[in-house]
Amino acid sequence: MPVKLEDLVAGLLRQELDLYRLLRSRIDAELEAIDGDDMDLLMSILQEKQSIISRQELLMERWGDVSSELGISEGRDEPVFWKALASAVGERGYEGLISRVREIQDLVSASIDFENVAQEKMAGKLSELRSRMSRVANGKKAVRGYMGSI
Repeated sequence: MPVKLEDLVAGLLRQELDLYRLLRSRIDAELEAIDGDDMDLLMSILQEKQSIISRQELLMERWGDVSSELGISEGRDEPVFWKALASAVGERGYEGLISRVREIQDLVSASIDFENVAQEKMAGKLSELRSRMSRVANGKKAVRGYMGSI
């Protein structure tokens, strides 16, 4: 029995929401690793995030199936897609799907905000590290200069 279009879209949205929730949890862990100066943990988290992003990209490709099912070539980023979907699933089904889309949008927005915080913190850590490295290099020069003058 073929999967009903509304069920297909609901399943894709559910998977997408799960992936964004997982990504958000990894961003929270990333912030903790940055704050704790745990670079090994940070590298592990960044690898996990990359895996999640790859899974999201694969999921995005599956939206092409929905476009094909709707008989359109436009993707989900186009108004034509949503208009065709609304027509295909009816008002009640469409409202249920849109509420999940809004939930995803809210989660994505919050995740981007926290990702920006993580990037700012990481930039601060890198600046601090560069400063330390510069002091070490200057210290080595001073030692070499001192040793050369003896």
